[in-house]
Amino acid sequence: MKLVQNTCAAACLALVACGGATKEDKCLAIDALITEARSRVGAMEDSLSDAASFDRRRLMALRDVYVAYADRFPQDSLAPDMLRKAAATSGDLNEHEKAVGLYDRLIENYPQWPRTADAMYFRAFEIENGLGKKGEAKAAYEDFMKKYPENQFADDAAKMIEYMSLTDAELIERFQKMNEGTEEGSAGQ
Repeated sequence: MKLVQNTCAAACLALVACGGATKEDKCLAIDALITEARSRVGAMEDSLSDAASFDRRRLMALRDVYVAYADRFPQDSLAPDMLRKAAATSGDLNEHEKAVGLYDRLIENYPQWPRTADAMYFRAFEIENGLGKKGEAKAAYEDFMKKYPENQFADDAAKMIEYMSLTDAELIERFQKMNEGTEEGSAGQ
């Protein structure tokens, strides 16, 4: 978080110091700051992926940096992806309300982003599996399928809705039958 704040503070100083700088100079300064912020985010990601064990504090810090990046540079092409990563990380941290809120923000602020449909699906998934709100999840899956019927996750959403209507016993029975069918198919080969 401090890294992004320091980067933003440097941006403000650069713009103020330039005073009479041209618009092009200001844009170049901002571009340099965005490049630096991206580099720092990448370094944090690499540091976490190299860690031998799960570090909740560092993962929370990375999530906060993703959000700070999207806050500071909302027009940048990576801003929606930073929100997506922040939402996914929140889910990994079992902070499902926060994850849903971040997906909501992404969907609302970046409706034309190529992966907004995926964000709608994962929002519904968080509502169902993270929050356990089946009715709300069903509505979210249905909204997703209505808006993006050709999306790669549309069939998955339909299955999720179907499975939500089954009892645990019915689900177990269905999966056992599916497993038996798979085993029979394998034995015949």
